[in-house]
Amino acid sequence: MYRFYGIPLQPIKSSQTGKVLFVFDSKGEYYTDDEHIVSRALGFFDSMKLEAKEISKLELKTHIVPAMSISENVQDDTKVHNQRHCKKCNFKCNNQGDLLNHYREKHPKEE
Repeated sequence: MYRFYGIPLQPIKSSQTGKVLFVFDSKGEYYTDDEHIVSRALGFFDSMKLEAKEISKLELKTHIVPAMSISENVQDDTKVHNQRHCKKCNFKCNNQGDLLNHYREKHPKEE
């Protein structure tokens, strides 16, 4: 079992496929015993090989969430943070272009 250190909540993608291989947790750590991931990540991230005693302690304290559920939660959080709000009504959208179209159509300037 290895512990890798990186930027908290940073998704790590495969350079070959572009798919997310894993995501660091909120402390910037990732635990795995997957030999494929270990062999690829050893040269790029700080790491620590965990002994059997440490692994048993971790199992009691830590619930390791699969990377895909973490990345889905991160995407949900960024959608909430990127929402745009109309100052004149309750309209909300995810990008600036939609907000500007809303202002032009629903709140035109009076000349």
